[in-house]
Amino acid sequence: MDYIVRPDSMEPWHIHEGVQALIVGEGQKMTGLISIWEPGAEFGAHTHPHEQMGIVTEGEIVFIIEGKDYPARAGDCYTIPSNVPHGERNDGKVRAACMECFSPTREDLVKRRKFEMPMVDD
Repeated sequence: MDYIVRPDSMEPWHIHEGVQALIVGEGQKMTGLISIWEPGAEFGAHTHPHEQMGIVTEGEIVFIIEGKDYPARAGDCYTIPSNVPHGERNDGKVRAACMECFSPTREDLVKRRKFEMPMVDD
């Protein structure tokens, strides 16, 4: 088994208008992905049974959780419990990115993935 993933060798895929993703980890109980948000991108309120945790790795994102705005910038961490209405948007002028983990596994996203995950050989 290979344990290291190099995201810069992966091709992102479109998940929403202005939003791309890289699935960087698949386990039996969780999924890890990097989401990349272009300026002006947004994804409206939705729910899912997965717990969602992450860290903003670049730029700024506004999380809308239960109807309230929570701005987050690079270095900030966030937690969204399962089945809580939430959305996200990038109000900035530069792209934003988040490293996110979902539990249980996001089988819906894994099935939509259009690539095989490149792994490091050594």
